[in-house]
Amino acid sequence: MLNRKIVLILITLSGLLACKKGFDGERQTTAAPETYMAVDTIFRTGENRLTTQVDANWWGISKGGFIAGFEISTDNQQTWHYTKRQDSSFLLKIPPGQDSADIVIYVRAIDNLGQADATPASTLYPIKNSRPEVKFVFSEPLGGIASINPSIVFPVLKYTIFGSDPDGTDDIKQYELYINDTNTTPYILPANTNSFILESTNPKGDSSDCKVFVNGSNNALSGLAKGLQHNAQNIVYVRVVDQALSKSAYIPTPVMWVKKVSSDLLLVNAYTSNKIFVQNFITSNLSKIGILAYDTLQATEVENLNYTQLQPDFQSQTKTFAFFKHILWFGDDASFSFSYGQRTTADFFAKGGTLFMGIAINSNFDPLSNFLDWTPIKNLVNPPAGSVFRVNNNALVNPVDPTWPTIKSTGIIASARPFEIPISSSSVGYDSLYFGGIIESATGQSPKNWTGQAAVMAKRFTISDNKTNFIISSLPIEKFNGNNNIDTLFKHIFIDELKF
Repeated sequence: MLNRKIVLILITLSGLLACKKGFDGERQTTAAPETYMAVDTIFRTGENRLTTQVDANWWGISKGGFIAGFEISTDNQQTWHYTKRQDSSFLLKIPPGQDSADIVIYVRAIDNLGQADATPASTLYPIKNSRPEVKFVFSEPLGGIASINPSIVFPVLKYTIFGSDPDGTDDIKQYELYINDTNTTPYILPANTNSFILESTNPKGDSSDCKVFVNGSNNALSGLAKGLQHNAQNIVYVRVVDQALSKSAYIPTPVMWVKKVSSDLLLVNAYTSNKIFVQNFITSNLSKIGILAYDTLQATEVENLNYTQLQPDFQSQTKTFAFFKHILWFGDDASFSFSYGQRTTADFFAKGGTLFMGIAINSNFDPLSNFLDWTPIKNLVNPPAGSVFRVNNNALVNPVDPTWPTIKSTGIIASARPFEIPISSSSVGYDSLYFGGIIESATGQSPKNWTGQAAVMAKRFTISDNKTNFIISSLPIEKFNGNNNIDTLFKHIFIDELKF
């Protein structure tokens, strides 16, 4: 009996060992996953077709494993893109030249073993192309601050545009730019363009091709835009093209009068009052010393709360100033002139330009402003507490060089600002040209001559060749012809020093 039990135990153990050996040598397989989408076809025709921007949802099921992700194809299963999402928006592409298409989105699930659904789920989308649009964007007055939309410019034109497409901004292919004539070959602007500058390559000609700069870059695009006319009215046209080659309507700019650069000298009139009187004073005295050719820029001309001749931004104004070899700048708003000149004259000076600024600096100008750090002024001198600086009628202002004329005021200047000049370096030098004439006035006290630092005109020059490139006056020169010798002063400044 015992032996029989032992035999049964051995037979049972042998069977168990045989089953374990069979389990170790085999692996049960996991079926490939299945993929599902909400619908397989969307039925729409004609104008009821979808736009090229569509949404899709999907999911997958795995038996014996789990879904690790999905692969998507929108080009008839030529390429696949992996995602872990179960929904997304797609910008479907219509073949160029067609206005509609039936596009299938395929989705296949991928399981944790890397197996892909061999029969992807799909949905057919009947889509139509939507026509893109473009518009020009112009500045508007804000809080009483004038907008800047010039109607008269030298041959630098700056515009901002906004392109849109119901099918998505990624559907924009390019912009077409035309100057004056939409029947010509367009200049192509890239799809990401939001602003552009046209800069004449021949500013002294009657017409010119233009370099094109986009999105604030200082590097021009390849090729030139053609058709700009000088001393004439110009209209710029833009239209947008999408990936299906559908084009918007032509959108025109307002008419722009583009002035030809007729000389090497630009007069910048930055006065806010007495503009005509001051300009006539300066031009009549320039003619007395033989300077008859000049261009003018009315920098503070405002109509309907909009600057009419100022460029829309510093970059385009910088390019404008760089057309000229000499600038004579006069103004009565120091903050405006100094800050604007600081931001727009770098290229002008880099090309060897020479500048005169006659700017009335009143007591409201911040003496700590960094607007002066590009000028021959280091610091403005502040009057003692409770006092103001002024210039009386018939006050004499003296030259540092005795060969220059002593000048006399023709009226009272209620606010005058003497200044300190910078210390010369190894490459750049500074010299005072005129001093004196300043009165210190305090309530209840007799006015007295200011005996401190009293420079009111100074120059900057390069040490290597002793050439003057910048002269500045903190007194309005049109009020200093009491000795009838302003033409002599003009000769020293504009002929001898600045080489106008």
